[in-house]
Amino acid sequence: MKVTAKIPSVKKLEIEVRPNITVGKLKRLVCERLGLEPDLTKILLDGEPLKENTPLSKYRKRSLNFEVDYLWSRQLILWDIRGQAALNRSKVLIAGAGAVGNEVAKNLAMLGVGRLTIVDYDTVEVSNLSRMIFFSKEDSGKPKSTVLAEALHRKYPHIEVTAIQGRLENIPLKTFLESDVILSSLDNFASRAFLTSISRRYMVPMVDAGVMGYQCRVQSYIPPNDPCLACPIPPNQYGRMLGLRNPCDAPVEDAKVPSLSTSISLVASLQSHEAVKIILGYRTYLEEGRWPEATGEPIRGIWIADIKHNKYSIVKLSRNRECVICGEHGEAKDTVMRLDVPLKIFESTSQERVFKEILPDFEEMHIFKLSRFGVIPIGDVKSLKKELRRGDYLRVTFKRRGGEYNEAIVRLI
Repeated sequence: MKVTAKIPSVKKLEIEVRPNITVGKLKRLVCERLGLEPDLTKILLDGEPLKENTPLSKYRKRSLNFEVDYLWSRQLILWDIRGQAALNRSKVLIAGAGAVGNEVAKNLAMLGVGRLTIVDYDTVEVSNLSRMIFFSKEDSGKPKSTVLAEALHRKYPHIEVTAIQGRLENIPLKTFLESDVILSSLDNFASRAFLTSISRRYMVPMVDAGVMGYQCRVQSYIPPNDPCLACPIPPNQYGRMLGLRNPCDAPVEDAKVPSLSTSISLVASLQSHEAVKIILGYRTYLEEGRWPEATGEPIRGIWIADIKHNKYSIVKLSRNRECVICGEHGEAKDTVMRLDVPLKIFESTSQERVFKEILPDFEEMHIFKLSRFGVIPIGDVKSLKKELRRGDYLRVTFKRRGGEYNEAIVRLI
């Protein structure tokens, strides 16, 4: 017999099935055809969810037009099944598990981002509870990243959440390279500058956000050509922004930054959606030089708002030639080449020949495997092939003729 199954406003299927097939088997068949996860899907008839062990023959007297109730059905209307699949496969690094980080993590989990890495060195305080939805009084003194990751996993068991308690500067490079986008929810310039340097140098898009009372700020950074987060800052202000001071001056009292749940929610919503734009559109941008119409273009400049005085604007930026990060003498003035190389190519070809084709004019080369524990030197890729896997990252440092040293990141596919 023929039945119809549809995701309203998205997709409609006509399927020939046996009369004695159960609702559960129909669901699995529909999910296989549409590329959906069965455990996140229900089959409805006339708006009512059906029991999966019930045979379809029970409903033969009714119109066999079934509705597919999928967790992200309403989002599919905007970016279709392939877009949602891209979100489900994506990985986002959230730097900061505070107020904005809590909201962003919740938003991304609800949107269906499949893997989240949450980094924070701080612990939960009672004053956090009025602005951070995943913390409770019982969590006081516990690591923010761990508490947030555990709460997310309980609420959204279909996503993978990794907690890292520590400072960003101590995280292995592989963690950043695996991320589709970095979200900065930090309250200090030094850590944001470090993330910006990583973002530019290794070509990982980044979205920075912050709140101070009624004032809100969001900036997307698409390396390498966008103005980076440090570009608006005059060179004579770097020391102050980094917290440097004259040792003869009197100690400065550690002032607390005002924070409201309303402004936090506003900023986190915008930062989360900027991440979605990048996840769904960055590849198209790299290949075609444009952003998909279905998702739109990330913010160009800094989005700022003053919700007390009802002022909202985007401040346009230009690259700063004296920028400490991306300027002519900046810490990350040079970007690192990133390459995908099939692992099987090393079975029949020497690593020197492989890299000579993609890295011409080198005289000397050193290869390291990037792991979650750090950097592991590799003498010969071919001899270690059994220990390498698709998805592993290699860091290749090489000296060109003339003495210039360069770096490349190779992902094995």
